[in-house]
Amino acid sequence: MKRVTILAAITTAAALALSACGGETQPGAAAPASSEAKSSLSSPLGDSIQLAALTRESTKKAKSSKVSMEIVAGAEKSTASGQGLYDGDNSKLAMIIDDNGKKLDMLFVDNALYFKLDAEDKAELKTDKAYVKISPEGKDPISQLLGKMMSKAVKDSDPSRTFEQISKAGKITKSDQVELNGEPTNHYVIEIAAEKAIALLVGEIGIPLPAETVKQLNAKLEGKNVTILTELWLNADQLPLQIVSDQTAFVKAMGAPGDGVAKTTVKYTDWGAPVNLTVPPADQVGDMAEIMKKGGR
Repeated sequence: MKRVTILAAITTAAALALSACGGETQPGAAAPASSEAKSSLSSPLGDSIQLAALTRESTKKAKSSKVSMEIVAGAEKSTASGQGLYDGDNSKLAMIIDDNGKKLDMLFVDNALYFKLDAEDKAELKTDKAYVKISPEGKDPISQLLGKMMSKAVKDSDPSRTFEQISKAGKITKSDQVELNGEPTNHYVIEIAAEKAIALLVGEIGIPLPAETVKQLNAKLEGKNVTILTELWLNADQLPLQIVSDQTAFVKAMGAPGDGVAKTTVKYTDWGAPVNLTVPPADQVGDMAEIMKKGGR
């Protein structure tokens, strides 16, 4: 059960990161756009609500992309790559997550997570199935604990949701036009108050933090004026190419040990490319509750 539990937790964290609020400027990550490149871009917007509305329409049209991610938390680093279809309740996501050298292969489709089992997993879970299913309707403890939150997180992984959340909690403090990997982009830096970020996590994103925990978090932030920066790069079609997050100031305010570094970088490519993700064959899928019962758990 250890790897399955870890997978569910990491998957939720990864999906949340796709829709999280945060950012840090990366020196040297982008160069100023040439005059010719700038001419193909509309002028950067100064209002985060207008920006959210514009990107929502753009991602609604494109609907899909490939995605890669790096999540750094202190000395720990996880990476992920895959593809997503952003379509509300019909959203789909496939990702291979590398957690400190361990590969975790997952598929989210039809409101359920399918975790691909390797030989070690099969031996531990005493099953010959190729996949285990974790869903919001599951009766096992893992599904009940993480299923609904994970499902909501994946649906909210639509990049346009990032901008909606930012528009409610932050303000644009800087914008310019730069080239990112040779492509002209509008570049934005947005400040978010940490208290508002917590409210979004508990409310709209749906992390089930107890009221007392939220109270303690807010108490640690009180009077410190902790802000989280979000850095965005949008192409000429108003589609995100990169979102860089840094919650370092926030986790340090929370009293995180060590260097307290907390960063996430999400990159999007191949906007509008076909995404063909389907449920694995039924005879290859094991239900988590049944597998736990069979294994005496």
